[in-house]
Amino acid sequence: MDATRDNRKRRRLRLAWIASGIVLGLTALLAVLIALRGHKTVIDLEQYVSVGTDAGGNKAAFLDVDAILNDLHLPNPNRPGVKASDYPEVYALIHAKIRPTLIDDEHMRVTIEADTDTLARCGITFKTTTWEQQIKGFVEGATPTPHRLPEADPTPVPATPQPEPDGYLDSLLDSDGNGLNLRTVCETVQNERDLLCKELFGNNYDTTKTQTAFIVYTSGRRHNLYRASYTATYKPEGATEPIAIYFTVDVYDLYRSEGKIVHGSVDVSMYDSEEMSKRLPNGASVTKLWGGGVKVSGKNGFDLNGFVKFPNCPTSYRLANGVYWSPTYDALSEDMIWQLTAVEGHSLANLLRYARKEIYARYYTPFDPKTEREFYDHFNGYAWYEERNPDLSRLMTETERNNIRLLREIQSLIEK
Repeated sequence: MDATRDNRKRRRLRLAWIASGIVLGLTALLAVLIALRGHKTVIDLEQYVSVGTDAGGNKAAFLDVDAILNDLHLPNPNRPGVKASDYPEVYALIHAKIRPTLIDDEHMRVTIEADTDTLARCGITFKTTTWEQQIKGFVEGATPTPHRLPEADPTPVPATPQPEPDGYLDSLLDSDGNGLNLRTVCETVQNERDLLCKELFGNNYDTTKTQTAFIVYTSGRRHNLYRASYTATYKPEGATEPIAIYFTVDVYDLYRSEGKIVHGSVDVSMYDSEEMSKRLPNGASVTKLWGGGVKVSGKNGFDLNGFVKFPNCPTSYRLANGVYWSPTYDALSEDMIWQLTAVEGHSLANLLRYARKEIYARYYTPFDPKTEREFYDHFNGYAWYEERNPDLSRLMTETERNNIRLLREIQSLIEK
């Protein structure tokens, strides 16, 4: 009996040591992962800039990007098979601009202009982007300049984008090809639709949007027109067939004012058939819309990892060691969402649906191959995605949850 008790004690002691070792190992691994995740590489650009004279004897400066790529162990696009566009941090580095200005005959002020936002997202920051450096020696690799560098303002003012001009719209795209924010127009259409249907049917009705179009008039009083065509059905109690009505909601004179879209009068017209409600006027420029957006043929709505591309808001990155995406999805605004445009094969509403699903996909949420086939096929086509059960969506940030709510709200507004 005593021997049995001793054996049990030894086994319990051995198991306790093993459990302690596992806990310590996991703690150390977690600490390493946290350290790696929070690691930032700080580059002292002055170590990679030469300031002196070029082959023509003029003052010159040269940024050795190849040396930076080598020291950071990043792929060099000068090598066969390497595309800079596959690596945002590489693309940002090779497109960095050096702006030298003379201070006197012996010193030069150097300013580096680069996409620091993208680099920061990839864990790369600059110690400084402007400094003074002594002019000495011959600058290897500098392009000969035909004249001396002019003196310039030591604090150059970056160019600011010019706002779109106010006036009547002849397109639902801005000058960069992004969609305009039509929330007020869509809400006006939806309100007018509901007012008519509730007046006729109370609250017991269904509506289907059969067509949307943007029409620009070439002559006459009207400037433009946003038209939504609907079929509404109502089934009275005891009836065998539902009653159907066909109508359009017309929003006239869309106008840009101080960056916002306003409009003129609104008309509701009823027709005898769906075909008649979908007729479009002659003598005008007509753009049929898909899901509330403008269809742009051939424009890719997804980035290289299958994430929806929002204007001026990168969503994923491919680094030298594989694929990485920001652990905190960028906070989306209404303007970012409305600036999307429908692309070949996808309406605006469908792009918003993909944007919502990709947030879940980042946490390896499984998609049902029967009920969610399109998302199952889409995300399983990328090497970074894998199904996990249970998934990691419990780790979703509040920013991501807010984005899901906003995307769903605007998607619903467009679809209705």
